[in-house]
Amino acid sequence: MRTQVAAIEFGTSKIVTVIAESGGFNRCDIIGSGTVPYDGYQGGDWVTPNRLAQAVFNSISAAEKDANTKIKDIYIGIPCEYVHVVSTEASVAIRGERGRVSEEDIDEVQDMAANVFRFDRKGGNVIHRSPAWFSIDNGKRTMVPLNMQGQNLSAKVSFVVADQMFLDDMRELMDSMGLCINGFLSPSFGEQLLLTSLEEREKPGIFVNVGFLNTEISVIEGDAMVYHAVLPMGGGHITEDLSNAMEIREHEAEQLKRCFVLGADRFELIDPPRFTDEYGRKLDFEPDFVKDCMRKSVDELCGMIEMTIEDAKDHLLPRSVVYLTGGGLALIRGGREYLSSKLKRPVKTPLPKMQKLNSPVYTSIMGLVDLIFDSIEQRSPEQDTLPGRLAEGFRGLFNRK
Repeated sequence: MRTQVAAIEFGTSKIVTVIAESGGFNRCDIIGSGTVPYDGYQGGDWVTPNRLAQAVFNSISAAEKDANTKIKDIYIGIPCEYVHVVSTEASVAIRGERGRVSEEDIDEVQDMAANVFRFDRKGGNVIHRSPAWFSIDNGKRTMVPLNMQGQNLSAKVSFVVADQMFLDDMRELMDSMGLCINGFLSPSFGEQLLLTSLEEREKPGIFVNVGFLNTEISVIEGDAMVYHAVLPMGGGHITEDLSNAMEIREHEAEQLKRCFVLGADRFELIDPPRFTDEYGRKLDFEPDFVKDCMRKSVDELCGMIEMTIEDAKDHLLPRSVVYLTGGGLALIRGGREYLSSKLKRPVKTPLPKMQKLNSPVYTSIMGLVDLIFDSIEQRSPEQDTLPGRLAEGFRGLFNRK
């Protein structure tokens, strides 16, 4: 049986709506999409709130036209600036037969962690609850503790919490369009699960999503996001620095940025576009000046990423892999290799295996869709309402392959 869903994601420079189906040959087929530029958000606020509704309407309408269908209900991806992550640990006595871990023990230890979290909670709504690891009698960590033998079961459990302001904005906006909200989810969390295997997540991994106006850095371990930070710089700031230094228009600076090849020793500028002033006269620039400007801006971004990863070192291993997503750096030739040289860590640019939207720019929306189908498959009857999904979040995915 095929299941059809609609989802919308808010980036810092674009809104993407997709209509997807599951149940066919592929796990997920995108049958319609609509990508619309908008002014985004910064510092937790919409840059131009008066234009948000029209941009959302245009994105949804474009997806409906592409799929030749009408959207009646929709899942909403919560932007990185409107979520935060809290992790807690808990331990329970193993009650299973002959001291073996049961499904009830696994649920109980996660419920215990949730009780600890609620005791320290500072507002917001939990949208995801998932385990980073389990341990029997403080032994080796595992994601599959079922039927293991011992006296005590411990777990580290992560909670992704959504800001109330965003939830209220979306309820009002979707209600005005006559759309029902099926649930709120984190595209970043979905992206991390989609692009890595359970085996890869046995060791902590670092996700660096360089968007247009910000950069999101997360650490994933097991089935949990255990660290989350948002930096106030993205690919758009590199473009802006080039635009200001050379006194050219931003779209011209964006074209120029794409002509660079980043290297550890020097930046190459290959076939740069021809720029003219307002009278049509050619503008000439010293190549070394342009390269220095580009290097300074890229190094500033890489330095901020490096400092944030250092801040997260308690969650990491010395050789934890970095996964680079988003278009802000991954779409610049040599960007992945340059970041790797700065961080002194291996850097990968994983892509979802999709026929449509197969680009670093769209990994988060594809992660959101994949997470939606996971949540549908695992949802219990009592959770099959919006209040239930908001109150409890989705259960851990420790059996995910």
